[in-house]
Amino acid sequence: MAHDNRPPTGSGEIMQVEQWEQPGIAESLGDTWESRRSRKRWSNERYRMSLLLRRNLESDRDLIDVGCGPGFYVPVYLNCVGPAHTFLVDQSSGMLAECRTRYPALKPEHLVQSSIYSIPFPSGRFDTVVNCDVLMHIPRYRDALKELFRICNPSGGRLFLRVNLTDGDTHGDLPDPDSPDPGKIYWIAYGRREFRASLEDLGPTSIEIIDRICRKPLKRGGDSFIADAAIVVLTRGKPRRTLRKGNRLGHLLGKTFSMGGR
Repeated sequence: MAHDNRPPTGSGEIMQVEQWEQPGIAESLGDTWESRRSRKRWSNERYRMSLLLRRNLESDRDLIDVGCGPGFYVPVYLNCVGPAHTFLVDQSSGMLAECRTRYPALKPEHLVQSSIYSIPFPSGRFDTVVNCDVLMHIPRYRDALKELFRICNPSGGRLFLRVNLTDGDTHGDLPDPDSPDPGKIYWIAYGRREFRASLEDLGPTSIEIIDRICRKPLKRGGDSFIADAAIVVLTRGKPRRTLRKGNRLGHLLGKTFSMGGR
């Protein structure tokens, strides 16, 4: 299969995992996704997550972004917790290299190449764990959730997830449950009941879901369906502070004045 350095743009194209290591792909993806800020749907998702993080990150407490890509939320981390407390993990060395180029304040030793299924940090290590737009692209999301939950501090740590949800059953490019293709990046919207049950199976935690940030009529893997952008926040143990979700006015003001990206 021949590849160039541009990310796929057609609705039916699937990016293979190996492409993330090609020269230029991280830079190209970063530029492509940053250029979508003016699109209402993309802007709503990105700014809502940026605003939520800005409101709730605690200074001088360690944060890890697993599946960071080219660093969409790194400016928020640097501003709120600082480079000494910001850790990034991605399966792609190219994505991590792009983060270092874009944000030189990051500490190189805090950028770790790893699978989401086996994160090389001890249990309870981080007060904040962020995972955005990853779970809908992988074959074993329950295993990933367990690993993200594992590294989150059980004494008030928080896990921030950005996922796609839908009514009824899970839809999309569903992996074969017995032999998922490790070279394929799936696109999945999880049924709300199924996803919540998976969260409850993780262990004692409080669950906050900010749902239907925007709606996406899609056709992937068969019938047409509606996917809704959602942010899910899990708090382990007794929260150190109340989750500040904001309101629609605050979101609009934040969208107007916040950097939102770099």
